[in-house]
Amino acid sequence: MAADLEKPIGKDATGHEILIEAMKTLLNQYPGLEKGERIKYEELGADGGISFYTDAGALVYSEKEDICGVMHQVCQFPFIVVYRTAADRERQKLSVQKFLNGLGKWICQEPVVINGVETRLSSFPELSQGRTIKRITRDNSYGTQPQENGVQDWLLPITVKYEYEWERW
Repeated sequence: MAADLEKPIGKDATGHEILIEAMKTLLNQYPGLEKGERIKYEELGADGGISFYTDAGALVYSEKEDICGVMHQVCQFPFIVVYRTAADRERQKLSVQKFLNGLGKWICQEPVVINGVETRLSSFPELSQGRTIKRITRDNSYGTQPQENGVQDWLLPITVKYEYEWERW
């Protein structure tokens, strides 16, 4: 059974902190960001901005201890990128969705065309304390129901799959 279909058996609290910092840095390296634009952590303006949110934390899906006392854990860090806009025209909404789809492709190391140039993320960031990113996956982006004032959130679910090895004492 794939780790995606299993239920988590625990949390990697320290990994949560490490992954938040790594993803904040990585997301802000996306070449499709406008000059001066930043993706913040859990901070959005009332009518616009880009941020990412976590609700589950860093989750442990399996763990095995080898004969030398080293613990091997398979973990996931799910999060959502939120792009808030007051765009009311179809063309503007398609532009937001194109941005999120490009970001999703890029962070998953797929080729993406930005300003007519094909680019891709060459490597995942290095994590500290025995953690290594193995893969990043994404779902399709989608818009939520617009508010009465026309403000709408567009969401891009992303999951970082990583391994954590540490020695038991």
